Amino acid sequence: MAEDLVTLRCKYCGAPLDRKDLESDTPYVTCPSCGTTQQRMDAQAYLDQMMGQIQSWISKSLPGGFSLAQSENVDSVARYNIFTTNIKPRIEMEYSEYRFAMNTLLSNALIVLPFTTDQNVVPAHDSNQAFEFNARAKSIEPLAVDDSSRSIVKGAEDIATAYALLINNSKLIKEDKPGRYILMKNNFTEASKAFGSIKGYDLASKRFDALSQICDGCEKLLNGDAMSAASLFEKGGSALKDIESKVMTDLNLGIMYQAVDAEASMADILSDIAGFVTNGVVDDPLKILNVIKRIFAFKRPASGNWGYLLGNKDRYNEIFGYVADILKAKNGGGTLPITAGSGNTLVPFWDVDLKYNFQTGAMWKKKSVEVTEDLLVPADFVTDGTCLSDPASALTDIFRLRPEKSILSGIKGTETSISGGEGITKLSQFAQNSPGGRKVAVPLSTKREAERLVSDYLEQRMNGDSKLKLSKPYVKGLIYIPCETDGTLRVPAGFGALVPDRVKRTNVSDMIII
Repeated sequence: MAEDLVTLRCKYCGAPLDRKDLESDTPYVTCPSCGTTQQRMDAQAYLDQMMGQIQSWISKSLPGGFSLAQSENVDSVARYNIFTTNIKPRIEMEYSEYRFAMNTLLSNALIVLPFTTDQNVVPAHDSNQAFEFNARAKSIEPLAVDDSSRSIVKGAEDIATAYALLINNSKLIKEDKPGRYILMKNNFTEASKAFGSIKGYDLASKRFDALSQICDGCEKLLNGDAMSAASLFEKGGSALKDIESKVMTDLNLGIMYQAVDAEASMADILSDIAGFVTNGVVDDPLKILNVIKRIFAFKRPASGNWGYLLGNKDRYNEIFGYVADILKAKNGGGTLPITAGSGNTLVPFWDVDLKYNFQTGAMWKKKSVEVTEDLLVPADFVTDGTCLSDPASALTDIFRLRPEKSILSGIKGTETSISGGEGITKLSQFAQNSPGGRKVAVPLSTKREAERLVSDYLEQRMNGDSKLKLSKPYVKGLIYIPCETDGTLRVPAGFGALVPDRVKRTNVSDMIII
């Protein structure tokens, strides 16, 4: 049996443990693949169990009276016939099964941003099964006497190794635990080597070499070495973009395209984060990492239309862009769109331009009136589940308060509006200014999400008012409104009776403030 099998095995994932553990006297060993610490005696017991299963498999596969231990004394023709007749059909069947399952796993993004997890990657096997298949393939190496047989065995070994390592990483991205990026880096490095030996998997090898660099960068970033991390993110991201440009035309690995695209986007986000520190936008790496951690910490819907929008990792590119703008403005290198007022904290709102038509007047006085209004949407509405199910609570509900004269004016046809947002339009006027010493709250939603919320709100309103005809809302952008945040969030008096319910529900301690 191959010498490589004679090493301790992790009882949790099946991976070979470091050879130094064979020579160590310590009663505990740690798996370099899954990171689990276990008693040495348990690792030995698992190895003994696995070897027994392999011996049983070999006994059932080989003809009676033939001993694998004595195979070197059997001529090559006999060994070739035994391999072709007894071993090859069983190995190729499992090889095909594991290769298909591994290709399916390759269609998933296999890294996550710091402080985040991904529960959606579910391999068809566990790593113990894949590592044990690798061990079975190694066990019959003495019977592979020609190039074709050796190619089958080596391919099975490499596929199983790469698959098992990726399965372990699919577990690591499910849990935000210290040191996971070191383990993921090691697994990606070894997986890259295995893929490099498999015909047709060159782009997979390069992909996992790039992900190894990115994981190395994540570990360095979390340890405060942003400069080294930035270089690794740039190299890894550049490699992924090169792979993305080639993989679409690869008949074998085209399935990786979307996953590589997602991973390249994450590399861009990580480069931005490291850039905040290395370019002097922020002096304290821990400060920006804490902001990032809190941005990722909010629980969002896992299903439905909102689940799809908020589960899209590309949204963080936009949000981190806003963080960068805030940091630059705070350090004197930029400005923000700030409205008038003296509040101690600049709170972001989406400013939405809304045009609508309504019918007014009776009989011969009936006519259509067009109105332009502004809506304001607190930019942290995505953190409040009530806002997603009741969009009217997430914005300045201008149709909630009909102007006092509207009933009489409606008969005469002199109505100019059926909404109450004139004050909001005045409030939304802004100028590009420095925040100075004022604190700034971080926006936690994207423009697309604001558009979706307002569209839901307008659909809700039109269903309740047959006179109302609305055009598509236009989200002009973010504005920062000076508010007071001493204990509670207090918006300027200009909001009048249109203070969004979301604002009233806001817990200042939950706001991310720079």
